Amino acid sequence: MRPHRTKPDETRFAGITLAGIRFTGITRAEITHKRIPPKAIATAALILLAQLYAVAQPPAKTPGNTNTGTNNDDIAERIVGAALTRGGAISFLETLTDTIGGRVTGSPESHATSELILKELRAAGFDNAHFEEFPLESAWQRGPASGWVASPIKRPLYIGSYGWAPGTNGRVEVPLVTVVATPDGMFSADAAKKAGKKEDAAKLDPAKLRGAAVLVTLESTASANTFAANYVVLRSRTARQLAAAGAVAMLIPSEKPDRMLYTSAAGLYPRAPLPILSVAKEDTLFLLRLLAKGEVKIGLDIQNSFIDHPANDHPADRRIADRPSTERNVIADIPGSSPNAVVLLGAHFDSWDPAQGADDNGSGVAMVLEAARILKSLNVKPKATIRFAFFSGEEQACLGSRAYADAHKTELDHLWAALITDNGALMPTGFSLHGRDDLRAPLQRELTALQPLGAATIVTEGDLYSDDETFVVEGVPALSLEVAASDYDNRHHTIIDTFDKIDPRSLSLDTAVLALASYEIAASDHPPGRRFSPREVDTLLKKTGQADYVDLDFKRSPQP
Repeated sequence: MRPHRTKPDETRFAGITLAGIRFTGITRAEITHKRIPPKAIATAALILLAQLYAVAQPPAKTPGNTNTGTNNDDIAERIVGAALTRGGAISFLETLTDTIGGRVTGSPESHATSELILKELRAAGFDNAHFEEFPLESAWQRGPASGWVASPIKRPLYIGSYGWAPGTNGRVEVPLVTVVATPDGMFSADAAKKAGKKEDAAKLDPAKLRGAAVLVTLESTASANTFAANYVVLRSRTARQLAAAGAVAMLIPSEKPDRMLYTSAAGLYPRAPLPILSVAKEDTLFLLRLLAKGEVKIGLDIQNSFIDHPANDHPADRRIADRPSTERNVIADIPGSSPNAVVLLGAHFDSWDPAQGADDNGSGVAMVLEAARILKSLNVKPKATIRFAFFSGEEQACLGSRAYADAHKTELDHLWAALITDNGALMPTGFSLHGRDDLRAPLQRELTALQPLGAATIVTEGDLYSDDETFVVEGVPALSLEVAASDYDNRHHTIIDTFDKIDPRSLSLDTAVLALASYEIAASDHPPGRRFSPREVDTLLKKTGQADYVDLDFKRSPQP
């Protein structure tokens, strides 16, 4: 390296100490003008937080957990310290996102991810780590998608396909019409809407929709940026109605900023009934301005591919015949002293393909994997087995967690709790219980160790938006990690869900909270609550407004 000159105020010190960490090679200017390198500050802050955590620990455990004493307190401090200083979660996430990237269910990238997770678990000493395979009804591959205005002018459109939606079987140019779909199952055209008139979708003249591309406004109280139950139900039902009416494609305005598109397969797996496209917000407004002046024709060319296993065979989809007909979960255990009891900590590793799937849900996978490595390295001895579950197929219909529940059906009475993370790497605030009011008091007692981390808030409300759905439906106590509000919804399922958006400090804190919470629950003398009966589950889903959403994926027996 070439030698360089330094200014007088750039004299380098042997080192300074911050939060017990010594930093060498720091200049006087960096100290005077507070220009200590950001990574150094971040590291010191995490060390300091770990030290403050130890000071802020409650002096004694609360009743209900006899696995107490200095040793248990020391384990909690070591869990938090390891999560905040080792950097394992962010290191794994960088490897996952930069070497594998997007991980569509059933794809080679998804299988490569399961191999990577298994490798990391085995390297951490989990000799019991293994795959659990399950069948897929269909595999899907995104193809090129293009759209354009054909008349009254020529103009390209920014569009993208929803997941598990078919293509157009070549280029088509068709009329564009608009409808408003409402939660009560009604359609209205713009003009009819202005007049306050609605039409029953079942009685709507099919001639208005047959052979047309239909730009749909889904009139819901939920944002299209979320998995809110009523929005997904409305989207799925509207797609079926339009297909039955002979529409060529369903176009959904994206609510994302800056011409970003959205993708999803919720309510559409194993095969959407017609092409479903996200249209950039700005392009939607452009189309509406054209429609206000007269008739509009648009062109579409969507080249998605399917292979069905073993249902309806589509000869045109043979191009992905080499796709696997199965997917797999990755499972590993820290055995407990009570052989049947289990506490599950889980996250899904599948993602969407426009980006890297860094926050949805690569960050969750990194949290669970690092929590597993930390607890294994500390040689914890909980009462209940701590099971680390990495699910695939969540984005389609919670396929992996449903397969897990089926494979372990006889064990579910002894599943004390399922902790799920799928909210991104943001500052943790606590857990949601999805309507289980009976769990609040026990968990508030068991999770007091989360208070110094600012993550002890227990809320009983909360939509079902991930693999938590599976365990709620099975009646198992389910906890979902809750995080601080952010711009996560803008990035969710878009082209900017990339590694550079991840905050390493938040990821470390989330890891600490999940590792500590799963350990504290597993170290208790008893579960935080009992398993609900099917009738109780039915009542709960109706109370929380999730019943119709659940019925998109789960074939539940009617309860009297």
